[in-house]
Amino acid sequence: MTTDAPLPGTDELPSHARLLLALARLHLDDGHLALVRSLADRPDLDWGAFTDAAARHKLLPLVGRHVHRHRLDRKGPGTFPYPWVFSGAYLANRERNHALSDEFGRIFREFGAAGIRYAVRKGFTLAEGEYGDPALRRMTDLDLLLDRADAARAREVLERLGYLQGNLAADGERVEPFSRETQVFWRLNLSQQLPYRKSGHRAAVPEFDVDLTHDIFQKKSGRTAPAAELLDRAVPRTVCGTDSWVPDPEDRLLDLCAHLHKEATSLFFIGENIDLQIAKFLDVSLVVARLDEEGWKSFLTRVEQYDAGAIVYYTLHFVDRLYPDAVPAAVLDRLRPDDLGYLDEFGDLDGQRARWSLAFLPRLFQSSRDGEAGESAVPLTTGADA
Repeated sequence: MTTDAPLPGTDELPSHARLLLALARLHLDDGHLALVRSLADRPDLDWGAFTDAAARHKLLPLVGRHVHRHRLDRKGPGTFPYPWVFSGAYLANRERNHALSDEFGRIFREFGAAGIRYAVRKGFTLAEGEYGDPALRRMTDLDLLLDRADAARAREVLERLGYLQGNLAADGERVEPFSRETQVFWRLNLSQQLPYRKSGHRAAVPEFDVDLTHDIFQKKSGRTAPAAELLDRAVPRTVCGTDSWVPDPEDRLLDLCAHLHKEATSLFFIGENIDLQIAKFLDVSLVVARLDEEGWKSFLTRVEQYDAGAIVYYTLHFVDRLYPDAVPAAVLDRLRPDDLGYLDEFGDLDGQRARWSLAFLPRLFQSSRDGEAGESAVPLTTGADA
């Protein structure tokens, strides 16, 4: 390894950003391990900034396993200070995900007993599948595909299990219902139910959160892939120790691409500073790594079926930026639209389209969005013009 930049174009990033990019993979080969040790040994490395970025990008548990597995806690070149912070995050996430698995498995069984069709999205399908270790992936909620016709029955089951639609109160003991305005906004603009929550009554799991999605595309996107349609193609799989269902491989990857694109370009997620998280790109890179030539052919046919080329290209373009070997060049060439200007735009579905003035990699490690976009964006439309 002759350079301490893990990817082309990252030389100008601060050392902590380069270190996190080097660690943001499931396995470290000899070259990446040498790079990690070299970067961790740099005198200009800001360990506080590194820890903040690792947490914000939902990579602390993965970093913790690398620290333990590759003995980065031992004295010598590339030693991590306070290694227990990182290995402790891995162990704490394992405890948390055991609790989530028990709770979510119970929901799967209750839905099955009630005859409710569902498919598990993201979350444990990735943690137990592609990651091969549920402790590696930080999860915040349970995402399910659900036919809109089953929403009322699902509500009955969840309420019987102690869930309510709302936010956890400040005391952590109860759920406060959403305001009428919030309920109307979600019903008119979004393709999912308002979140169902209940208190977890424990430090590792302050709350349990269930999201029910009726379409993987947002209402204003001009596209629709109804859950009922995807459920017809769903395949059986054991998730959280329970017989469950997941989307078929093509729908699963399409869902991941649509989800990443939605959050990366939404004003809400930008304002929360969770629009760009390396863990989301890692998820997609691990899923596409399992596709063979026939798998890609089937997936591209599915993309054409839903006219989702621009959305999918957006996701795979930036996945390729972070994981250059993950997506075949021929796939990117086939999906690439003539006008790539939209790759730097956001807020379109919010009626406030703007363009980032900061490039993707620096923006990935920008610690604050200064509200919705701050000085890192150039407005293209206003709400009145959209």
